[in-house]
Amino acid sequence: MFVHKEQLEYVLRPEDYTSPDVHRAEVERLFVSAWHPVALAADLPREGDFLTLDLVGRPLLLRRVEGDLRAYLNVCSHRHCLLTEAARGTAPRIVCQYHGWEYAADGKVAKVPDGGCFKPFDRENARLQTFPVETCGSLVFVRLAAAGPSLREYLGEWFDRVATAFAPPYACNWRYAADFDCNWKIPVENTVETYHLPNVHPTTLGGFGMIPEEAQKHYLENRSTTLVFDMGRDTPLMRQQRKVAGWLGGGTDTSEYVHHHVFPNLVFTFSDLYTYCQVYLPTGPDTSRTLAWMFSLDGTRRNPFARLIARLAARHGVRANAAIQREDASVFASTQRGLAATPFKGCIGTREERIWCFHQYVRQAIDSAPL
Repeated sequence: MFVHKEQLEYVLRPEDYTSPDVHRAEVERLFVSAWHPVALAADLPREGDFLTLDLVGRPLLLRRVEGDLRAYLNVCSHRHCLLTEAARGTAPRIVCQYHGWEYAADGKVAKVPDGGCFKPFDRENARLQTFPVETCGSLVFVRLAAAGPSLREYLGEWFDRVATAFAPPYACNWRYAADFDCNWKIPVENTVETYHLPNVHPTTLGGFGMIPEEAQKHYLENRSTTLVFDMGRDTPLMRQQRKVAGWLGGGTDTSEYVHHHVFPNLVFTFSDLYTYCQVYLPTGPDTSRTLAWMFSLDGTRRNPFARLIARLAARHGVRANAAIQREDASVFASTQRGLAATPFKGCIGTREERIWCFHQYVRQAIDSAPL
């Protein structure tokens, strides 16, 4: 059942999707303190493995050092060059590509070529900036703020569920990364409402948009919202799903589809065969980027039949999710252009009430920041 019984008005204004000042306020008030999934632990299996990425305007170097995962600002303290522009690789040491300054695991300067040129040298204030890194299941998260809640505190009661859903017997079989010509809030709003499903996803998710209110429930919290679909244990789809899960071994048996949004930009979905993590990141006032990982039930059985079923189930999930992402992305730029020209205030239906809750959270953050 939905919480609200009447339509709701937009809390945000059209300019909140286009203003550089609002963008800066959101980055500082919403994104710096948040935990963001950026990789899988399996992406950096060996000592010295690294990858680079941009996280809301900060170039980062994520690296396995002394068995741990560590994140550094990918900027040399000497003359501000990026330490490396390689997307990923393996290197025994952190060495700047420009002048060869070398850094230790804790970010301290370890070696300066022709170091006598820099006497007296303030080694402590030349160390690399570092960022907290934590994992939940196979997912690797980074927080840009030096101080703040742990990842367990940030995810709250969902931490253990995420840890279980993104680890064996589930395995990652699809990754997705895309840039959008729209404000980051547009794809977030899209993912937390089902009203668009019949129109945008007629052959993939259209039927979900027609599920009656009685079979779905919204949970609206201060820092998150959740949708739970009761898929019905005796439906053909659920009977087939239980059969597949039985062939594979392991997993859950809930007959539910759960969609959980952690404010501001983190989304998890859970079902008995598939789990999904997606994050939406601003790259500018009217541009954004998304990263996503889909896991499917790989199971505990290793006989040839189970391995074939696992591959077929994974392939089905990949095809479906790739199509859904393409369909969703088809309306994002149009929504951005419409927001730039709209004379309307807008309204939100009860089926879209999770958007209203999200708006309240963003509005409070924007209003608490000097613009």
